[in-house]
Amino acid sequence: MLERSDTSISETLKRFNAFELEVGLLVPTPTGLKKSIIDATESVRDFLRDSGFHDYAQQKQGGEGKLTRPAYYVFADRIEETQVSLYRPETKNGDPRLWFSRMRHYVEPYNLVALLIQDGSLYVVNCSKPEILGSLSNRDTPLGSLAARTSKGVAPEVQELLEKIREISQRGYVRTMRPGDTGVGMTLEHLLGIAANSSKSPDYKGIEIKAKRLKERKPTRITLFSQAPNWKLSPIGSAWNLLKQFGYVRSGKLRLNHEINTLAPNSLGFQLEVDAANGWLKQVHMNPMTAVKQDVVTWEMETLRRRLVEKHPQTFWVGAQCRGRGPDEEFHYTKVEVTRAPRVKNLDALLEGGLISVDYLMSQKDPKKQAVRDHGYLFKIHVADLGALFPPSEVYYF
Repeated sequence: MLERSDTSISETLKRFNAFELEVGLLVPTPTGLKKSIIDATESVRDFLRDSGFHDYAQQKQGGEGKLTRPAYYVFADRIEETQVSLYRPETKNGDPRLWFSRMRHYVEPYNLVALLIQDGSLYVVNCSKPEILGSLSNRDTPLGSLAARTSKGVAPEVQELLEKIREISQRGYVRTMRPGDTGVGMTLEHLLGIAANSSKSPDYKGIEIKAKRLKERKPTRITLFSQAPNWKLSPIGSAWNLLKQFGYVRSGKLRLNHEINTLAPNSLGFQLEVDAANGWLKQVHMNPMTAVKQDVVTWEMETLRRRLVEKHPQTFWVGAQCRGRGPDEEFHYTKVEVTRAPRVKNLDALLEGGLISVDYLMSQKDPKKQAVRDHGYLFKIHVADLGALFPPSEVYYF
């Protein structure tokens, strides 16, 4: 239900990330508040388990296994003690649930609620209340007193790569090695002496390099990673079946080039869904004529989390000033933003909230053959939302 949040998920996660605080996110529904029930989504379950607070996997179903522990509502000027009930009912396959006493007095339907654990205690933060979230930066407030930042030194390989990019920047504008969108990245890699390859590993001594043009006319989406679906779990079965059933003909070939998110079906009727019960991300198809929903493609969320960690242990997001067009375009690399250690638990929330989307880039290799030219299943995020996925970054200007 995170997509129903009345508050920006991205901006909220950025605020917590700025203080290197990990949180779990909930959005109570009217029905849930009325019935005193909140589903513990997979991301919340993982958060509680990894924080050492509670592991639903070890909990029995029914009243015998129900656990009640102290918790705390955070206000701008005070903290109020409450209780959290953690349980798995006998019915509904024992789907994990939680509930906070007096919660209806603290939140309204579709408020964005953050769970924060410090020193073994669970704190509940209503992020839809500006005065509460705003108090995070004031150490004299309850929430501000929970915040802490960790500074880290610059690693040798980071310093080395910064020096190489600084030397490239000193050359001023350099002509693109390839016209089109990919020119800014390919040109930088060529200047750094990095050979073009299809490896999923980071580009330079464990550091991923992503280049983008500065001052784009529209908000820029950048690729986090590419990950093919699990075709064995996918009802469609294969990339060819996907292209054959839903592709369209352009320039004599079947093609499928579309952005997909959780917020609404795109022009093809494609939409993403987070299936927390199974730990999947699904691409479904909504038939505009019949409103019938069909499961099409499946990714395993654990695979996506692992890819994010593998791809971005440290990342240089390099910005370039541009001039000219096509084969005459030139780049002046002037900015580097360095991120590290993505908040993996935030991936689920950003997907569910529609802030991370997927691009299909595929076409038929030959009109006479059932073969797919696959340029990846690209998981993308807007540049403005990077702070919701990564801890505070360091920015360098040349």
